[in-house]
Amino acid sequence: MRGTTMLMVAAVASLAAALAWGAPRPAAYAASAAAGARPLPVAQRLERRFLQLTAANLRFQSEASRLAAARSNNPAVKDLANTLLARQQQVQPELLRLLHVRGMAMPIPANAHTRLLKQLGKLSGAKFDRLYVDEVVLRPHQAEIANYEKVAAQAEDPVLKAWVEKQLPALRLQLAKAARALPNASLHGQRAV
Repeated sequence: MRGTTMLMVAAVASLAAALAWGAPRPAAYAASAAAGARPLPVAQRLERRFLQLTAANLRFQSEASRLAAARSNNPAVKDLANTLLARQQQVQPELLRLLHVRGMAMPIPANAHTRLLKQLGKLSGAKFDRLYVDEVVLRPHQAEIANYEKVAAQAEDPVLKAWVEKQLPALRLQLAKAARALPNASLHGQRAV
């Protein structure tokens, strides 16, 4: 026991001596750590932005789909909402892992998403169905497919690339299903990330 105590005292003394003689110290504050930070490469910034947008859209679509499943009288819209909810339950754990590996958390809802959810909450009938299909499924899925294709082509992370390629067929099927749910729904082009 006495020998162990002596070793611990010696270790503490040598550490104190090293610190006193100007040995490099670990950064103690965020400001000092930020001074040595380097910007992320373009591919990593693209991957992180993609994951933020995907997580925000997934959260928004699941909340709106819960409303649609409860409020819509159209069987095709209810089926579409249930399909999106099932996808969300499958994809969310995988997406959370992709975020966690990068030290990221689920983003807070965007103001546009919050406004649209409030608007959906005030509508019913055909107006609700039209807004849900157009603004929650069709337009976002068009943009998501473009973003997924861009990330599949430009991402450097093989795990993320494989996940994106696995998700693309389901997104395309949901887009086709949404177009059939309300045949006169709008199909406007969307800009990628």
